[in-house]
Amino acid sequence: MDDDLLVISGSYGEGGGQILRTALSLSALLGRPVRIKDIRARRPRPGLQPQHLTAVQALQKITGARVSGATLDSMELVFEPGPIRPGRCVFNIGTAGSVVLVAQTVLLPLLFAGGQSTVRIVGGTDVEHAPSVDYFANVFLPWLERLGARVDFRLIRRGYFPKGGGVIELTVHPVSSLSPLHLVDTPEISKVFGVSHAGALPPDVAERQAEAARKRLNSAGYDADVSTVTYSRSEVLCPGSGVTLWAGSYPIGASALGARGLLAEVVGKRAANYFIHIAESGAPVDAHMGDQLIPYLALASGPSEILVAEPTLHQVTNAWVVEQFLGKKVDFEREEGRRVRIKVSGVGFKPKDGQQG
Repeated sequence: MDDDLLVISGSYGEGGGQILRTALSLSALLGRPVRIKDIRARRPRPGLQPQHLTAVQALQKITGARVSGATLDSMELVFEPGPIRPGRCVFNIGTAGSVVLVAQTVLLPLLFAGGQSTVRIVGGTDVEHAPSVDYFANVFLPWLERLGARVDFRLIRRGYFPKGGGVIELTVHPVSSLSPLHLVDTPEISKVFGVSHAGALPPDVAERQAEAARKRLNSAGYDADVSTVTYSRSEVLCPGSGVTLWAGSYPIGASALGARGLLAEVVGKRAANYFIHIAESGAPVDAHMGDQLIPYLALASGPSEILVAEPTLHQVTNAWVVEQFLGKKVDFEREEGRRVRIKVSGVGFKPKDGQQG
């Protein structure tokens, strides 16, 4: 086995799929072979599931990697990447596994691939335990743009649990470096934007969700513009709904999903309540964006400092994985209230430093 092989424990911290995704992304980008053991050890159903297998297969195709252990329920994986190859790819999860999580796995290496790539992913666009596709488009990608990255996004079809069938397409433009961030001041929120969507459900569901979100946001003093989108039974494979809200030039975001037996009004109010919870912290970065930014900031061309609405185990876990690959410390400092200040030493990564072809 390669002496340079890095061993990552999938049971560290939150012990979920994020360890796998971040480790694979950094392995592909840096050309560093990795063995990931005890994969998703802290989950009710541990090991590789279809969404995780698709992420492995996607990076295997992009890098021509040698892979062992890439089977359903596998608890250990060895990934030995080759040069990153830009191009056009299609990946089908085959279930309602999150297309967003697969997209986030391939994005980091593709940004440094030296050429433009177009990636189409089929699966779930709005599912539990993953960012909604609207959060991805309206919160995550604008943050990447602030870092100097450009990714064009297209939602082709929604896909709900349990059948999936949603389709997204990304066009990833190459970068030469990523910019650091210094963002600790309380943001000014003049208006909250959002989208309420429903598929294969009564036509008033999306509007009831939207109205409940607007009403709750208005009661907290926010002006709200929440649009609605409905899909017929021929446009989605199974019923589903949700609401995503966002605000600010460096956006914060929140979302909630519908479920069988859950009133539309409850869905809208949940999304609004979580948004208000984040906004009232006074931090410019929401908790989910806090952990998703860490790998990018670790590669940026200088130190970064961000103030995040609240600490999470996902943030600590992602920071730990980054430190295993880059050896750079990510510091967490608790602030007044529930906020956390995250300081990241950027390594100034450039494409020539990696294994790109």
